[in-house]
Amino acid sequence: MKEEPLHREIVEEHAGNPQFQQKLVSFSHSSRYDSQRTGNICHIQLLEQDGAIRGIGCQLQASALATACASLMACHVRGLPVSKTKLLIKHVLQYVESKEGTHLPGDLCVYESIRLFKERHDCALLGWRTLRKALES
Repeated sequence: MKEEPLHREIVEEHAGNPQFQQKLVSFSHSSRYDSQRTGNICHIQLLEQDGAIRGIGCQLQASALATACASLMACHVRGLPVSKTKLLIKHVLQYVESKEGTHLPGDLCVYESIRLFKERHDCALLGWRTLRKALES
C-alpha cells in the first residue's frame, strides 16, 4: 500500500491552513461528535438557506489528519444543496469504510490514499460523521 504524494500535499496544506474554523453566529444546524476510538472532538454549525449550505463552521480538538479532512469537507460542501451534501456524505463514508464506490471529486481524491490505511479512517471521517449528525437534527 502506498500513499500518493499529491494526496499528502493536499492534506498537509489543509492541516497547516484549515478553512472554516470560525464559529457561526447564526446557524440552522449544529452537532458535536466525539470519537470514542481516538478522543477527537468535532463541533459543526451550518447555515442552511434555500435548501443549500450557505455557511459552515468547524471547531476541532483533533489530530492534524482530522483537521485537514474537516477543512477539505467544509470547502467542498459550502454552497452545495443539502440533498447533494447528504449523498456525498454517504458516498465518502462508503468509499472509505467499505472501499465501495467511484472516485471522489476534486481534492476529496485524498481519500484514495486514506482508505488504504484503516487506522486513519476514524480521524479522516470525523468531520463527515459530525456533518451527517448535524443534518439529521
